[in-house]
Formats: sequence, C-alpha cells, structure tokens
Amino acid sequence: MVVATLGRSHELAALLRSLAAEERRDFELIIVDQNPDDRLVPVLASFVGLMTIIHLRTDRKGVCRARNLGAARARGQWLMFPDDDCWYPRDLLARIDTLRKDHPADFYCGRATNALGQTIMGDFAAAAVPIEPATVWTTLIEWMLVVKRSDFDAAGGFDVAIGPGSDTQWGGYEIQDLALRLLSAGRTGWYDPAFIGHHPDDRSNRTTPAAVAKMRLYSMGLGYVMRKHGYGFGDYLPRLLRPLAGVVVYTFTGKPGMAYRSWSIFAGRWVGWRTAPTPISPHGAPISRSGL
Repeated sequence: MVVATLGRSHELAALLRSLAAEERRDFELIIVDQNPDDRLVPVLASFVGLMTIIHLRTDRKGVCRARNLGAARARGQWLMFPDDDCWYPRDLLARIDTLRKDHPADFYCGRATNALGQTIMGDFAAAAVPIEPATVWTTLIEWMLVVKRSDFDAAGGFDVAIGPGSDTQWGGYEIQDLALRLLSAGRTGWYDPAFIGHHPDDRSNRTTPAAVAKMRLYSMGLGYVMRKHGYGFGDYLPRLLRPLAGVVVYTFTGKPGMAYRSWSIFAGRWVGWRTAPTPISPHGAPISRSGL
C-alpha cells in the first residue's frame, strides 16, 4: 500500500488505525512523505510494530510521482494507493482475495463511500462490471485500485503529467489514464460496488474560488485523457453539454455561484480536449512517464 502525503498529519491516523485493525498483516505500508518537516514522525511512531511501515522522504512534489516512487520500493505482488485521509474495512484483504477468486483479473476497483456507506466522490456503477474503455468513468477511483505490481511497472506507472502537484493543467483522471493503458496492453479489470473503502464526505461550499479552480483543473484532465486515448468527439460531446445545461438551470433558478461553477467545468473540459496530444492509437497507446 503506497500512500502519497503532503500537508497532513493527524488525518493519516485514521488510515493507520484501520490497517492496524486488519484481520491479516501480510502487507506493507509505504508512506511517501513530501513534507519539508517531521510532522509524520510522531504519527508513524505510534504504529511501529503493528504493521510493516516504510517511511520514504522526497522533496519532489506531485501525487503521481510519489506513488511511482513508492511502488518502485514495493515487494508485494499487488499494489494499492490509499489516500492519506481514507480508511478501510477490517476485512479488506479478505475481500480482495474473494474478488481474485470469483473474478480473475489483472486489476480491480471498488466504490468510494462515507462512514455510513453512502456513495461519494462521483457516480459509480450500481452493478459489478468489467472495467473497459466504456466503463472507466464510473468504475474507478485511485484509492480503491488494486493492481498487479508487474503490470503497473510494465505500463510505466502513473503519468506524472496528470494529477495534483503535476505542475500542469491536467488536474485529474490519472486513474482512468492508467487503466486505459493497462487495457490497451491486454490486461483485464473488474469493478465491484460491494468492494468499498471510506473517505471523509466533504460537503463544503462548492462555489468558493478554490473549489471552482480545482474543478476546472480536474475538468481539463478529463479532456486531456479522453483525447489522449482516442475517444471521438461524439463520445466527448455529452460531457460538454451537461455543464452547459447546468449553467442554464442554475442561472434561471437564481444560483449564480453554481452557474459559474458549471461554466468553469465546461471551459476546463473544452480546453483539455483542445490542447491534448494527438493519440497514437484508439483507447491508449502506452506512454511511459513514470518520472521516479
């Protein structure tokens, strides 16, 4: 389990407590610490002896760069990439074993939920389905991904040009990019909504300048990834029309903040599509940008 972390300390304790309560301990936890100080040292010290923890320090920022760095040190056959503020059920590893037995595949993903088990952080498919180019948008989230380490390495890891801290305008959808590269290499994936993890449910004001700017960056990432992997404009058009419809609806219902948010999503998606690289082949020619 590779955890990229920056700017947090006590939030990590929830993840560590959940892993310390796991029914099995045949895993290692690799903390890739991008902080310039020692804020994590006392947090990690409380869990020494309860699990195998490797504390890596790096001054190179970027969540995907940190994940790749940690994955390069991993010794297990499978990788996960927990968020530094998520937590898991105590039978997580048993659930993974059941998935591997019932649906042999090269990578798996599940559903993001809050503490009550309610779906958060996106729209997820209601039924178990293969992860394919048509379903990657409703079956994936980074901290529920389980992937063979050998396949992750062969795919070049996460693209460091995408995601938070990448220093590019492509602010999200790095997990879809990785999955599409795995699929293009002949690997198979499986999604099960019953395979869940937990994350704080952030219901803060979605119309603050920071929240709107974040959504614009994520939206540019969507355009980038879809164009990079050979999706046609007909596939992309509904993703442009939906936020435009939101602009109209929110304007006429007296919600200017939400209307501006929808416009920023549309603008980000349009810029992302227009400025993305030309794909080499439909649905993803592997592009190695491991950037360790």
